[in-house]
Amino acid sequence: MRIVLAIVVTTALTLVVSMVASTARSGPVASAASESHGYPYSIGSPMLALKLTRMQMLTSQIGVGVAPIVTFSGGLVRAYLVRTDDGGSSWIVTGVLPKGFYPWTTAFSSPREGYVINSGETLFTDNAGRTWSVVKTSSGPLSISIKGDVVWIPVEGCPNGAMNGHCYTSIDSFEMGHLAPTSVSKVPTDQPDFAQVARTNGYAIDSGGTDVNVYFTTNSGVTWRTVATPCAHHKPSEGSIASSTHLYTYCALGTPQDHGAAVLFTTANGGTTWRRVFSVQQTGLGAVVGSTGQYLWGFDGAVFTESSDGGREWFNVPTVKYGTNGEIVTYGAHEAWHVLTGRGIFRTVDGHTWTLLT
Repeated sequence: MRIVLAIVVTTALTLVVSMVASTARSGPVASAASESHGYPYSIGSPMLALKLTRMQMLTSQIGVGVAPIVTFSGGLVRAYLVRTDDGGSSWIVTGVLPKGFYPWTTAFSSPREGYVINSGETLFTDNAGRTWSVVKTSSGPLSISIKGDVVWIPVEGCPNGAMNGHCYTSIDSFEMGHLAPTSVSKVPTDQPDFAQVARTNGYAIDSGGTDVNVYFTTNSGVTWRTVATPCAHHKPSEGSIASSTHLYTYCALGTPQDHGAAVLFTTANGGTTWRRVFSVQQTGLGAVVGSTGQYLWGFDGAVFTESSDGGREWFNVPTVKYGTNGEIVTYGAHEAWHVLTGRGIFRTVDGHTWTLLT
């Protein structure tokens, strides 16, 4: 069962050799790049939507995105942080990432201030990517999210390089703008999917075995409680979270040999009780849900589907294609974006009518 946050985070940035003045933000500074020399794009240059690989919307109109420029063979030339002020219709370069840094995802509180991670490093900027500071994490970052002024970076540690079940997962919790975590808390399972739903509230979902284990925290992982799911001993499939109390999950209610139809369940009270919503023949959609839980979007294989009634009815949307990562970014109840690298960004403002922004 995978969980997908209603707000997805993205980034790319610039560099100038400088030191960060604030004590809370002091730390090593990433190497710098000139604003106007040596690279294909300078600060203020327009960037086509089809160059983006990820994006994060801060409002319905303002957002940040990552635009890595690669060679025909896929080699990274440089990655850029870009900004939109018109809902994704147009983008401009605000920063350049350090050479060789290919961003996985980001967490920004404003177009100027935020974090970006790759497979082994985390960087912070407070000037839209013109300079970067290296962030200290307790282990290698897995993902990143932000709610209010609290940033979560789940990390994986493997003592002495051990693998095969000897690793552990923790949450590094940061105050926005800081370069070292305020707390590091162990998670009761290894490499679960995370959903931060409030400043210090969130879920960790482990679906590695035959049973799905869902855990909820109100203190950034210091303590966890187990959340009951309707899947019992049946195989779990996909899931989504709209808030601390409103969750969706798919359960394959067949046998281990024949998983059968996937049944969509929802809860409005954090898992105390669940209601059966819908049954599909597939193993379940990787659904993303808007803030009210009424609108849902997702990919069933490469087929894009949507629902406007809380998952009771689903419709195929043939005009929207599967992107490189299947990521859908949402804002509010019924606005959503899907990045299709090389083609553009699909956008809906009403939950069902999609426009391709190039």
